[in-house]
Amino acid sequence: MRREMLRQAVHLSGFVFVFILFASRAMGLFLLFSLSAFMLLYQEHIKKPKKTNRLEKLIRHVAFKLVRKDTNKPFLGAFWFYFGIGFSFLVFPIKIAMVSSLILILSDSLSTLIGLRFGSHKLFGSKTIEGSFVFFLSSLIISSYIINPVSGLLCSFFATFAELVPEFFKNAKHKEIINDNILIPLASGFILLLIQHL
Repeated sequence: MRREMLRQAVHLSGFVFVFILFASRAMGLFLLFSLSAFMLLYQEHIKKPKKTNRLEKLIRHVAFKLVRKDTNKPFLGAFWFYFGIGFSFLVFPIKIAMVSSLILILSDSLSTLIGLRFGSHKLFGSKTIEGSFVFFLSSLIISSYIINPVSGLLCSFFATFAELVPEFFKNAKHKEIINDNILIPLASGFILLLIQHL
C-alpha cells in the first residue's frame, strides 16, 4: 500500500504539466514528450547498467520502489501516463484537454488508492466497485465544473468504462498493448469533442 501511495504521488505530478500546458502549450508538449522519450529509453538501461555513479544508483533505488516488482519494463506505465497527457493537449481544444488530463491524473489515482484501501467488492479483475465509483464521481465533478453537467455525465461514463477495458484483455494489458493511461484521456476527450460538435 505504501509503495502504491508513492506511485500515485508521482502520478499526481501530472498537475504540474497541466498548468505548464495551460500557460504554454508548446513548452508543455516539449517537456512532456521529452520526459516520455527519456523514460522509454532509460527503462532498458536501468535494468542492466554497465557503470553507475551515485546519482544513477539513487534514481534506480527510487525507481524500483515505485514500480511493480513483477514488471520487466520499468517506467513504461509512466511513459504512457505522460504521453497520454501530452497527446490530449496536442489533439483536443484546451478545455477538453484539461478535463481529459485531470481525469487521468486525479480520478485514476483516487480510484486506485480507494480501491486498495476500501475496495471489498470486486467488479472486474483487480477493479472494485468502490474504486470505480470514486473514479466516476471524481471525473463527474471535474468535467461538470470545467465543461457542464450533462457533458460531464457522459464523459464520466465513458472514462470509467475506459478504465475498466484493460481488465477484459488481461494478456494485452500485461504486454502493454492496452493501457488505461492512454485510453482514459482519449475516451473522455473524444466524447467531449463529439458532444461539442453535436
